[in-house]
Amino acid sequence: MRRFRVLNLPDLKLGLDDLLSKRRGALVQSNVGKSYEAMLVHKRDAIDALPSALTGGKPLADALFAADTHHDGYGAAIYFITEAYLRLPAPHPDVIDAIRRVRAAFIPELEQLRDSYADEAEAAIRRKAELPQLEADLKLIPVAGGSLYDWAVAFIGAGEKLAALLSQRADVDTNGRKGAQLLRSETVGMLNRLRDAIADEMRVAHLPKDLDAQIFGYLDDLEAQRAAALRASKPAKPDASAPTAAEA
Repeated sequence: MRRFRVLNLPDLKLGLDDLLSKRRGALVQSNVGKSYEAMLVHKRDAIDALPSALTGGKPLADALFAADTHHDGYGAAIYFITEAYLRLPAPHPDVIDAIRRVRAAFIPELEQLRDSYADEAEAAIRRKAELPQLEADLKLIPVAGGSLYDWAVAFIGAGEKLAALLSQRADVDTNGRKGAQLLRSETVGMLNRLRDAIADEMRVAHLPKDLDAQIFGYLDDLEAQRAAALRASKPAKPDASAPTAAEA
């Protein structure tokens, strides 16, 4: 009897979704399958409730880097367009006053874009509160696709995204990972017990001979792919018969 051993949480998420939708008809042909269905739904829902970083979503480090790149890009654009206005030899006084207010509120120094993710996220919350008072000033400055107000909204939005991702990272702490791994092992164990019980039922009941493949075919494919990936990730063992550097 084939066993599931190396399925991870993303595999289980995919496999249970498939089992409880496309393969449900095969599952409930068996009395054992019917009795397990509610428990499998419970495990699937528990896996779905985990943070996406644990179930195959974009890694948090990559997501944070992408949000920070977006944030710093808009921040630098706002800084340099205000810098250009401030360097004009004969600017309109009203425009310059607006530019100075925007610069002071959003990006007084370019060096601020080197701040930590947490500091940038906190600053975004503060800037959002000040946005209504600066809306007229921002809309006074045209940019490609609209006004400086549009850039400011995008700048703040990227900072808020950083805040949300930092909160998500806090949720995925050591205890959260331990709980997720316990859920993984419990689910794998349940699938193996279900498979054994269906095999027992098939010996005494009139069920399709290929029912095991109908129910577990996709999970078997995921198991095989995961096992192959794990083998490929391990460094090759040195050939004991090959001469060493000292012997060569």
